[in-house]
This record gives sequence, structure tokens and C-alpha cells, in this order.
Amino acid sequence: MHRVTLGRQIRIALSVVLTLGLAGAAASPASAAPPDKFQIPLTIQFPDFERGYVGFLNTTRAESCTQAVVAFEEDLLQFFIDLEAWESGGMQGPPPEFPDEPEFPAGQKPVSIQEKVTGKGAIVGHARGSGLVAELWPMVGNPPGVGPCTDSDGAATPWTGTGSFRGNDNDLEFSETRGNAFGERISMRLSRNGDRARYQSRFHLNDRCYMPDDGPPRCLIESTRFVRVD
Repeated sequence: MHRVTLGRQIRIALSVVLTLGLAGAAASPASAAPPDKFQIPLTIQFPDFERGYVGFLNTTRAESCTQAVVAFEEDLLQFFIDLEAWESGGMQGPPPEFPDEPEFPAGQKPVSIQEKVTGKGAIVGHARGSGLVAELWPMVGNPPGVGPCTDSDGAATPWTGTGSFRGNDNDLEFSETRGNAFGERISMRLSRNGDRARYQSRFHLNDRCYMPDDGPPRCLIESTRFVRVD
């Protein structure tokens, strides 16, 4: 199966959700405005290709993987397959049409959001949630990498439990007034068939760090940890 890597799905989801409330915040003077705090039912889905899992936080796979969402992921995968064939064919004809994104289901609990506009116009966002329903599903063989539903094996038995999430981005709308530092931390306490485990994930990156041609950015922090608990 053709595999497409779209990057960290958590970070994409966080950025999209946080920017929903930024229009009013960006219009007011940053120095005079206090942080804007609110709550939103954010869902977090993420792939762990190294360990072969797909995580769902503040939602379940059954809730997230509706027919519309699965159809969207399948259309997105076909889009990239067609795009690759179109490029290798000498760029003849119009590119395939990008599918419309469906409305994704909301999370089970509200996640706390804080936004602050700096004096130079950068929007700093933080998100935090705890006691969230958590699932860790095994991946399908050779996962396509376009979304959590087509990456995860719905016929398998998942690890289930609760988890917490912390995310940050110091320049949500890319003001370019500073180096954009962003990341997230996830922690889960899980069980399956009487076994218990802990899962932890961490990601952090600054877009102004040195990026060699033959490897990842020097300042990239990306790690996962899965430990069975006796």
C-alpha cells in the first residue's frame, strides 16, 4: 500500500482548533489585553510508526472514525496516489481535486485553552487536558499514514484507559516575529486483557534551528515510551 507521511497529527489538530478563537484576540492590542481563556472539546489522534500504534485521546476510535471521516481519509490517500502518478507522468493535465474535509466529532471533555497576543503580534497558545478517555490501537500492516482511522486496525483489541495532554505554540498564526517553537506531551495509563501499561509521548521543535540536508533538525525532540506495569 502506498504510504504518505503527513507529519504530527496532534500538532495539526491543536493548531486548527486553537486558531478558531483567534480573530478577536488578534484584533486587540496585545500589551493591554489579558490572556484569553476558554474551553473546547478538542480531540487528539496521533500515529506512532516506530511502535506500531495509533492513539486516540478524549475520544474513541468508534466516535472518531465515522463513515464521513473514513471516506475523507480514503479520498485523501487517493489524492496523493493520483498526485504522484500525475507528477511522474510529466505534469500533464490538471491536478486531482482535493477532497472537502468533513466535520470531525467533538471530544468527550472540554480541554482548557489559553491564548495571549504579544506586543509584536505573535499569538501564543497553550492547551491542557487531563482525565481524558484514551485508546491505543495497533496499526494495520504498512499503514498509509494519512489519518488515524485507516492507520489503525479496527479488528484488533486496543489498550484503553485515561490520559493527559499538554500542547503549546508560541506563534500560532506565523507572524514571523520570532522563532516558532511548538510541541506537545501525552501521557496514558492503559489496560488490556488484565495487563497494565503506561504510554508517554513528547514532541518539540523550533523552526529556526539548524536543519541538515541528511537528517532531522538539530533541535528536534521526539520520543515515545511504552512500559508494561506489573
